[in-house]
Amino acid sequence: MKNRLRGYTLVELVVAVSLLVIVLAGGTAIFYRSFRSSGISDIQTALNNSLRSLDEMIERSLRYGEVVRVGTSDRLSCVAAGTSGVSGSTLVVMDLAGGKATYSLSGGVVSSDSAVPISNPEIEVTKMEFTWYCRSGVNDKIKMVIEANASGKSGEVATGVFNKDINLLNSGIN
Repeated sequence: MKNRLRGYTLVELVVAVSLLVIVLAGGTAIFYRSFRSSGISDIQTALNNSLRSLDEMIERSLRYGEVVRVGTSDRLSCVAAGTSGVSGSTLVVMDLAGGKATYSLSGGVVSSDSAVPISNPEIEVTKMEFTWYCRSGVNDKIKMVIEANASGKSGEVATGVFNKDINLLNSGIN
């Protein structure tokens, strides 16, 4: 009677398990990298949405309001500055109803004059700067720059910069 061996040899099993481990390790690394980049893109998307929302809120009052002051400079200082404009981190705007709104940065949060935060508390605003351009005979213009950071739960950090020129409809034209 002929004795036939059934099954695999030890060498064949070791080679098969080794190849399986290599494939799984590579697949796990790719999955982890993909999962991590997805988290960073979610943080970046949330940061961009927060910056856009903050911009829309400030722009609405700017576009139809009248700028009173940027930093410590009033309208006379702005006109005297000519094409270089005046800059500051605080903006005071008078709306159509005559109410004043002051936008400033304090402790990483943008707030209005009522000290109510208007920026998303999940982001840290690191820079907010306004440059006011005034020229006789044309509408004023404000250049707004906002820089912010957002952190994920696992330590990822996303950085965003919002830079926009806004033409003011009710401010200027001397």
